[in-house]
Amino acid sequence: MSEKMRIKTLVAFGMLAVVVPVFWFGGIAVQVLMAALAAVACYETVSLNRSDNSWLLCGIAFAACMIMCYCSMNDLPAAMMLWLTLLFFIELVDGKINSDFVMYTYGITILIAGAIRCIFHIYELPQISGFWYIFYIGLCAFGCDTGAYFVGSAIGKHKLIPHISPNKTWEGAIGGYVIGAALSMAFGFWKLSDLPSSLIIAASLLLPLTAQVGDLAFSSIKRHYGVKDFGNLFPGHGGVLDRVDSIIFCLVVFSGLMILWGI
Repeated sequence: MSEKMRIKTLVAFGMLAVVVPVFWFGGIAVQVLMAALAAVACYETVSLNRSDNSWLLCGIAFAACMIMCYCSMNDLPAAMMLWLTLLFFIELVDGKINSDFVMYTYGITILIAGAIRCIFHIYELPQISGFWYIFYIGLCAFGCDTGAYFVGSAIGKHKLIPHISPNKTWEGAIGGYVIGAALSMAFGFWKLSDLPSSLIIAASLLLPLTAQVGDLAFSSIKRHYGVKDFGNLFPGHGGVLDRVDSIIFCLVVFSGLMILWGI
């Protein structure tokens, strides 16, 4: 094992050692972890613009994100519109911010808030421990990501979207999707027996694809801003957004599926 892979593996186990107990016990620990990750993610988001006011913008973005996380569903549309209006006002007073950055910041904070709201909703459900729901969604995302890496490394030849992510291949994408879908479907039928079978099938088929879309979408943003990673908080993994890009999209889509199934 190379030194780079060794560091990456150790950091991954370190992250799991923090995250797994938090999601297992739930409660206030989950809320604290989500707030901390959201704060770092907001800073990584606004830092791409290289504004002199990055810390101030981070504070505003974090406040908006938390409001959208905790407000009622009835108030959420108003909060989203007020946040967008505020961003356009900030554009007018900060000469280094343009409309592209406004929409990018708005979109990322909406995704972050939507993912956190999904997690909060899962822990409010009266069925089994919310940990197993989160584990299932993580299996869809990271099972696909890990499978794509190993399959692509072994047999990948045909580039997927080289102008966005030059290392990803069609073979890796297909292999990762099959592995992610198979693992999550097997786990869903084994552990999430309280969910409708049709929901488990739909989520297991849709979320691994969603994970790849999320990964590529964030890669496109990094390519647009000319950066390799959103941050350097986790050696070998980049920043918070680099690590949660695929699962953010999966949480948002899973939340939509739960709404469709009336859960």
